[in-house]
Amino acid sequence: MSDDERNARPDSAPDLNSLDDEATEADADRTVIQGIPKITPSSDKRQASLIVISGGSAGKIFRLGREPMTVGRAKECEISIDDEGISRRHARLQQDGFGNVMLEDLNSTNGTYVNGTRINQQALRDGDKVQVGSITILKFSFQDSLEEAFLENQYRQANFDALTGLYNKKVLVDRLHKEFTFSLRNNRLLSLVMFDLDHFKKINDTHGHPAGDYVLKTLAQIMLQNLRQEDFLARFGGEEFVLMLRDLDEVRCHTLAERLRRSVEKFHFDWEKKRILVTISMGIATLRDGNFRDAEDMLRVADEFLYKAKREGRNRVASVVR
Repeated sequence: MSDDERNARPDSAPDLNSLDDEATEADADRTVIQGIPKITPSSDKRQASLIVISGGSAGKIFRLGREPMTVGRAKECEISIDDEGISRRHARLQQDGFGNVMLEDLNSTNGTYVNGTRINQQALRDGDKVQVGSITILKFSFQDSLEEAFLENQYRQANFDALTGLYNKKVLVDRLHKEFTFSLRNNRLLSLVMFDLDHFKKINDTHGHPAGDYVLKTLAQIMLQNLRQEDFLARFGGEEFVLMLRDLDEVRCHTLAERLRRSVEKFHFDWEKKRILVTISMGIATLRDGNFRDAEDMLRVADEFLYKAKREGRNRVASVVR
């Protein structure tokens, strides 16, 4: 080895750990080259839509088709909105073959407004705000599939329970206040049924949390299959649920709750070839002649009857009836 070669050698070996760290940092900063699909306006047709931006259904999207669509409070309306300030058949939307959308008021009680002006009939432009009733405002716009999917996902996350697909507690509380006020003002019956799974912790401890999730999802489906279209069911939290029923007195509501309880008791909850015994306890409160101070008071009474059912042995219904 020559003196030059000897002098060129470092006095000490390189720090391999330091080199690894530098390589890791370089890897972290490197952008991975991927094939990114090109998105162009022509590749994704924009569809006319109404988005609820104010009111109880805020965030909900209604796609407008070629056929006429009616906006109203009635369930049979294509755009059905639960707002007592909206007439049963409030307004009609008609789209022509060129994508233009005409809005027509159907002699509604409280009128139809576009950007604050009351109208009888008017062509809608992208961004127009349509007010029907006292609190419900819809924004008219053209959405592509990406925008629509994003908005629908936001709406579901804000309003629905991810596991069961039922309405969440936030929506329940909002809906209960509106239903309570409406029923009180119009002297209508309103019932709350609060129920939960008996010994749910034992189910999780014995069979595992995936089995517990299966029981919760299946319970929600059993309930939905045995309810009327207008009934409202929400997951209150954990293993607790709340059912809201219009126009049922104490006896009829208790009878319905007993039928639901029996349906759950008789159902075969099978998980990994093992039978899980599932029962529920239920408590009922019925609004009649202003017997509750407010919605919270009604919810509290339903909860008290639920725990009465628990104390008396579970797998039963408790109310003023018995």
